Order: sequence, then C-alpha cells, then structure tokens
Amino acid sequence: MSPQQNDDLLHTIQELIKIESTAANPEGLRAAYHYVKLLLIQSGKDLTIEEFEQNGKPSLLAYRKGRRPEKFHIIVNGHLDVVPGTPEQFVPVVRDGKLYGRGVCDMKAAAVILANLFCEYVDQVPYDLGLQIVTDEESAGHDGTMHQVEQGVRADFVLCGDCGRTTSNHIIANQAKGMVSVRVAFHGQASHGAYPWRGDNAALKAADFIQKLHARYPTPAEATSDTTITVTSIVTAATSITQVPAAAVATLDARYAAGDPHFVNKASFSALLASIDPAAVIQEFIDFSAPMQTSPRDPLLLQLKATAEAVEGAEFSFITNNGTGDGRFYGAVGVPACEFGIPGEGQHSANEYIPVSALYTYRDTLRAFLQRTMTATTLAKPAAAVTA
Repeated sequence: MSPQQNDDLLHTIQELIKIESTAANPEGLRAAYHYVKLLLIQSGKDLTIEEFEQNGKPSLLAYRKGRRPEKFHIIVNGHLDVVPGTPEQFVPVVRDGKLYGRGVCDMKAAAVILANLFCEYVDQVPYDLGLQIVTDEESAGHDGTMHQVEQGVRADFVLCGDCGRTTSNHIIANQAKGMVSVRVAFHGQASHGAYPWRGDNAALKAADFIQKLHARYPTPAEATSDTTITVTSIVTAATSITQVPAAAVATLDARYAAGDPHFVNKASFSALLASIDPAAVIQEFIDFSAPMQTSPRDPLLLQLKATAEAVEGAEFSFITNNGTGDGRFYGAVGVPACEFGIPGEGQHSANEYIPVSALYTYRDTLRAFLQRTMTATTLAKPAAAVTA
C-alpha cells in the first residue's frame, strides 16, 4: 500500500469523525450514512446496495450485483453512530502517533476499513460477501442490524468491527452476554410530605426493592462472567418536593451469562423480579436480547484468530464481552458472530483514541483473513445461487 493510499485512508476516517452522528442528531446519522454509501458508489464496483430504514434510522446491506443471497458466507458489520461528545471531539487530531476523536475507536475507523476491504474483495472472493452498515448500535440496535435480521439476512459468519480491544491486549470476542433492559414500576398513594402517614411512599418501595436486588446481584469488584443487574435510574411521580410520590419507576440494565435459567424468556425474568420483591411490576421491556455465542471451534473464527496472530505476531485469546453489540442479533438466530475491532483507548470518554499504526495493522489483518478464506479448501465455496 502506497503512502498516498495510507494518507487517503486516514483522511477518509477523519472526515467521517467530523460528522456528529449521535442519536440526538438524525441529520448527522444520515450524513454519516450517506458518506459511507458514497464510498461504495465511488469504488466503481458493480454492487447492489440494499437500503433499509426503521424509526428514522437508515442502514444498508451491500453485496455484488444481483439479488440478495439466501445466506451470505461472510458479513462484515459496522456502525456509524457514536455517543455524544463535546464539539472538540468532533475535530479529529493526530498527536504523538495517535488519532483522537469521538467514535474513532467505537467504531468509525473500523467501519471505513470494512467498507474499503469489502469493495476490494467483493468481486474476488468465491463466495457471497456482505457489508452491513447501521446507524443505531449505540441506541440498542433494533432499527439496524436487528431489523435486517428480521428481514431474513443470514450468514455463515459475521464479523463485527466493534471496539473491545485495548492497546495492551490481543482478543477476539466470540461470546457476549445477553441483555435485558426493563422499567420496573412501584405504586403507592400520594400525600403531603408533612403527613407521610397519610400516604404510601412509592419511592421507599423502589428503594426497598433496589436494596434486595443489590443483595442478590452485588456490584462486582472486577470483570466477571456472571450475570449482573445494574440500576441505571429512579424516577418518581412526585410533582413537588413536598409530595409523597404515588408512583416510582426504576430502570434496570441486566447482562446475563449464557444458560442463566432466570433469563430463558421474559416470563422467567419476570418471575425472578417477583421472587425478589412482589411489589415490583414490570412496566416495559426495552430490550431482551440473547447472548452472542460462537463456538471457539468455529472454522472461520479459527481462521480469523490464526490470521491475526500471524499479522500481529502475538497470541490471541477468545473472550466473553460484558458489554454487547449487534452480534447478539445474529446469535439469537444461530448465526456465528464475533467482535473484532481496532485496539484503542478511551471508548466513550473525553480522550478516545487509536494508534495510527493500528489502522494499517487492522486493515492488513482483515485483508489477510479475506485472502485466506479464498484459498482455504475447507472454507471456500462456490457463490451461492441468489434468491428473491
């Protein structure tokens, strides 16, 4: 790769970082989406770009010209939305060999590389290769990857370029915990705060539940493979500081280990909360997603591991992520998926960065991975017949 092409890659990533593509800025989401779509169009490759939209969140699925395959061999998945940041974070800066900016690590840099490599290899690989670009991973992913999966998108293997690596580790996440987000309601009776005996304080009921919940699921001191449940907000219906609230709502973020019997379905989770405190009433399930579980013996996963080790000269480990990304939607339908991104630091923080050199190492690794899948006799296969 020439220095000019390296400069072009860095410039493209910097231009994408400048776009404030947060959930609160739909114009920014759409601008980032069209920026990457234009990269595909300008590649000059004969592509089908299938577009989706749900709840104002655009996404695309690109593949070589023709109808969508019934099942892709490999899909590479990237998201363009980022968490909010200060105005300065949307001005990318290269300093001391590091590229700083909101979303550089999570995961605009990887998205650009995935798009570029897709264009490079889509008409070379002897199988169906897909590129999936979404704009809602940071806000649950229901309108992007999940929506496309519901429309029948399937693959033998999905590589999500999401962040998860730091600059000091060599990991591939082949598993991620399942996720349940839920609002739990508590009901009481309003009264004047000066006469609390005349009311039934819903805030106290919520507090009592939270204490019991914390006893059952204490905050771990360090990373754990066990199920965790975190209280992320408590809101009451009180309209004045002198009012005993008649209602309160607690929001829970549960990350559950595969096989946890309390998370088989919504009914089993509801029974769990009722066993902790019968006063807790589930008001709304915001999310109930299955874990991402890919066998460490999956052939394509092993190909990726071997390739990364050869390129980076270090041994890679498979891990279970405590957080979860869009790979979980494929896990829910039995499609092997993994998360493998560019190593960086400061994800979602004020000092998010990746080493500039890591851009090219990541590109070289994925390029070698795609080349290996072309020649490995156990993996390469004729392009599947396309269907409507």
